[in-house]
Amino acid sequence: MNEQKKKPIIGIGTTSIVLIFVMLCMLTFSVLSLATAQADLRLSRKSAERTTAYYDAENRANDILLSVIDCINTYLPASSETSAAPAGETSADAFYTAVRGDLEGRDGISFTDDSHLKYDVALADEQILCVSIELSYEGFSDGQHYRILSWNTESTHEWNNETPLPVL
Repeated sequence: MNEQKKKPIIGIGTTSIVLIFVMLCMLTFSVLSLATAQADLRLSRKSAERTTAYYDAENRANDILLSVIDCINTYLPASSETSAAPAGETSADAFYTAVRGDLEGRDGISFTDDSHLKYDVALADEQILCVSIELSYEGFSDGQHYRILSWNTESTHEWNNETPLPVL
C-alpha cells in the first residue's frame, strides 16, 4: 500500500499571520483604551476645577449676602427705634437711604434703585457670578426683608462670530 502523506490545510505560516493580526488588534485596542482613559482624566480634572471655582465664588457671594442681611437688620425699626428719621423722610425712606449709604461700593455692591442692589463675584477667567437682590422695608411674605431675584453665572467673554474654528 502506498501511503500518501496528508498535508495540513492550515500551515505554520497561516497560523503565524493570524497570531500577528490578533496581537496587532490587541495592541491597537490597548492604545485606544489608554488614550480614552487619559482624555477622561483630563475632563474629570477640568470638571473638578470648574466645580471648585463655582463653589468658591458661591461662598464669597454668600458672605456678601450675609453682610447685606446684617446691614438690613441693623437699620430695621426694631433696632433703630431711638433714632428719628430726618425731617421730610418716612422711616422707609430713612431705611433705604441708610442701607444704601452703608452698602454702596462695599464688596462691589451697586444699587440700581433704592430697593434693588446687585454685585458680581469673579468665578473664572471669563465668568462671573451675578447676584441681584430686592430689599423691602415692610418685609416679604416669608418674613424676610430681602429677596434674591437672580443668582447666575455670566460670561464676560465677548463672542466674535468672525473667529474661525480649527476643525482639523
